[in-house]
Amino acid sequence: MIIRIGSINDLNQIYQIEQLCFLGSPWPLKMIQQELLDKNDRKTWIIESDKIIVGYCMVRLVPKEIHLINMAVIPSQQKMGIGQKLLNHFLDNTPPKTSVFLEVKRSNFPAINLYLNTGFEEIAVHEKYYSDGEDAIVMCLKI
Repeated sequence: MIIRIGSINDLNQIYQIEQLCFLGSPWPLKMIQQELLDKNDRKTWIIESDKIIVGYCMVRLVPKEIHLINMAVIPSQQKMGIGQKLLNHFLDNTPPKTSVFLEVKRSNFPAINLYLNTGFEEIAVHEKYYSDGEDAIVMCLKI
Protein backbone atom coordinates (compact mmCIF):
# COMPACT_ATOMS: atom_id res chain seq x y z
CA MET A 1 0.00 0.00 0.00
CA ILE A 2 1.21 3.47 -0.90
CA ILE A 3 -0.09 6.68 0.65
CA ARG A 4 0.37 9.89 -1.29
CA ILE A 5 -1.12 13.32 -1.90
CA GLY A 6 -3.98 13.25 -4.38
CA SER A 7 -4.16 15.19 -7.63
CA ILE A 8 -6.75 16.03 -10.26
CA ASN A 9 -5.68 12.85 -12.07
CA ASP A 10 -7.37 10.89 -9.25
CA LEU A 11 -10.76 12.53 -9.75
CA ASN A 12 -12.56 9.67 -11.52
CA GLN A 13 -11.36 6.94 -9.14
CA ILE A 14 -12.27 9.05 -6.08
CA TYR A 15 -15.70 9.76 -7.55
CA GLN A 16 -16.29 6.04 -8.13
CA ILE A 17 -15.37 5.27 -4.50
CA GLU A 18 -17.60 8.12 -3.34
CA GLN A 19 -20.56 6.60 -5.19
CA LEU A 20 -19.90 3.13 -3.76
CA CYS A 21 -19.49 4.31 -0.17
CA PHE A 22 -22.13 7.02 0.12
CA LEU A 23 -25.17 5.52 -1.58
CA GLY A 24 -27.85 8.16 -2.02
CA SER A 25 -25.65 11.06 -0.92
CA PRO A 26 -22.27 11.06 -2.71
CA TRP A 27 -20.47 14.32 -3.26
CA PRO A 28 -20.96 15.74 -6.76
CA LEU A 29 -18.03 15.35 -9.14
CA LYS A 30 -17.54 19.14 -9.23
CA MET A 31 -17.17 19.29 -5.45
CA ILE A 32 -14.47 16.60 -5.44
CA GLN A 33 -12.75 18.41 -8.30
CA GLN A 34 -12.64 21.62 -6.23
CA GLU A 35 -11.05 19.78 -3.31
CA LEU A 36 -8.34 18.37 -5.58
CA LEU A 37 -7.62 21.66 -7.35
CA ASP A 38 -7.45 24.00 -4.34
CA LYS A 39 -3.98 23.44 -2.89
CA ASN A 40 -4.02 26.53 -0.63
CA ASP A 41 -6.08 25.21 2.25
CA ARG A 42 -7.09 21.71 1.17
CA LYS A 43 -5.32 18.39 0.93
CA THR A 44 -6.40 14.94 -0.20
CA TRP A 45 -4.53 11.84 0.97
CA ILE A 46 -4.79 8.77 -1.27
CA ILE A 47 -4.07 5.15 -0.36
CA GLU A 48 -3.54 2.81 -3.26
CA SER A 49 -2.75 -0.82 -3.92
CA ASP A 50 -1.20 -1.83 -7.24
CA LYS A 51 -1.84 1.73 -8.55
CA ILE A 52 -5.56 1.45 -7.81
CA ILE A 53 -7.00 3.89 -5.27
CA VAL A 54 -8.67 2.00 -2.43
CA GLY A 55 -9.32 4.96 -0.12
CA TYR A 56 -8.92 8.67 0.45
CA CYS A 57 -9.33 11.36 3.06
CA MET A 58 -9.91 15.04 2.35
CA VAL A 59 -9.00 17.79 4.78
CA ARG A 60 -9.36 21.55 5.01
CA LEU A 61 -6.68 23.51 6.79
CA VAL A 62 -7.33 26.59 8.90
CA PRO A 63 -4.96 28.11 11.47
CA LYS A 64 -4.49 25.64 14.36
CA GLU A 65 -7.36 23.48 13.05
CA ILE A 66 -7.86 20.82 10.43
CA HIS A 67 -11.28 19.61 9.33
CA LEU A 68 -11.48 16.04 8.08
CA ILE A 69 -14.29 16.59 5.61
CA ASN A 70 -14.50 13.28 3.77
CA MET A 71 -12.99 9.83 4.13
CA ALA A 72 -13.80 6.55 2.41
CA VAL A 73 -12.40 3.09 1.70
CA ILE A 74 -13.91 0.96 -1.07
CA PRO A 75 -16.37 -1.55 0.42
CA SER A 76 -14.38 -4.61 -0.69
CA GLN A 77 -11.36 -3.34 1.27
CA GLN A 78 -13.14 -2.23 4.46
CA LYS A 79 -12.41 -3.88 7.82
CA MET A 80 -8.84 -4.61 6.72
CA GLY A 81 -7.10 -1.75 8.54
CA ILE A 82 -6.83 0.48 5.48
CA GLY A 83 -8.90 3.30 6.98
CA GLN A 84 -6.81 3.18 10.16
CA LYS A 85 -3.58 3.25 8.14
CA LEU A 86 -4.78 6.24 6.12
CA LEU A 87 -6.02 8.10 9.19
CA ASN A 88 -2.77 7.44 11.07
CA HIS A 89 -0.72 8.71 8.13
CA PHE A 90 -2.78 11.89 7.93
CA LEU A 91 -2.48 12.45 11.70
CA ASP A 92 1.27 11.73 11.68
CA ASN A 93 1.61 14.55 9.14
CA THR A 94 -0.46 17.00 11.19
CA PRO A 95 1.45 19.81 12.92
CA PRO A 96 1.60 19.73 16.74
CA LYS A 97 -0.87 21.83 18.74
CA THR A 98 -3.53 21.33 16.08
CA SER A 99 -7.13 20.28 16.65
CA VAL A 100 -8.70 17.93 14.11
CA PHE A 101 -12.48 18.12 13.74
CA LEU A 102 -14.94 15.95 11.81
CA GLU A 103 -18.62 15.16 11.49
CA VAL A 104 -19.86 11.59 11.11
CA LYS A 105 -23.34 10.15 10.65
CA ARG A 106 -24.77 8.90 13.91
CA SER A 107 -25.49 5.52 12.27
CA ASN A 108 -21.96 5.05 10.88
CA PHE A 109 -20.76 2.84 13.73
CA PRO A 110 -17.63 1.50 11.99
CA ALA A 111 -16.38 5.05 11.34
CA ILE A 112 -17.29 6.23 14.84
CA ASN A 113 -15.37 3.29 16.35
CA LEU A 114 -12.38 4.02 14.10
CA TYR A 115 -12.30 7.62 15.29
CA LEU A 116 -12.85 6.76 18.98
CA ASN A 117 -10.10 4.12 18.84
CA THR A 118 -7.77 6.74 17.35
CA GLY A 119 -8.40 9.14 20.23
CA PHE A 120 -11.17 11.38 18.90
CA GLU A 121 -13.80 12.49 21.38
CA GLU A 122 -17.45 13.27 20.77
CA ILE A 123 -17.98 16.96 21.47
CA ALA A 124 -21.38 17.84 19.99
CA VAL A 125 -24.31 16.71 17.88
CA HIS A 126 -25.68 18.59 14.87
CA GLU A 127 -29.31 17.58 14.61
CA LYS A 128 -30.64 16.76 11.13
CA TYR A 129 -27.27 17.72 9.65
CA TYR A 130 -27.36 15.45 6.60
CA SER A 131 -29.70 15.71 3.60
CA ASP A 132 -31.53 12.57 4.74
CA GLY A 133 -32.26 14.19 8.12
CA GLU A 134 -29.76 12.13 10.08
CA ASP A 135 -27.78 13.71 12.92
CA ALA A 136 -24.04 14.26 12.77
CA ILE A 137 -21.74 13.56 15.68
CA VAL A 138 -18.99 16.17 15.90
CA MET A 139 -15.65 14.75 17.02
CA CYS A 140 -12.31 16.32 17.90
CA LEU A 141 -8.75 15.16 18.42
CA LYS A 142 -6.09 17.46 19.84
CA ILE A 143 -2.62 16.70 18.49
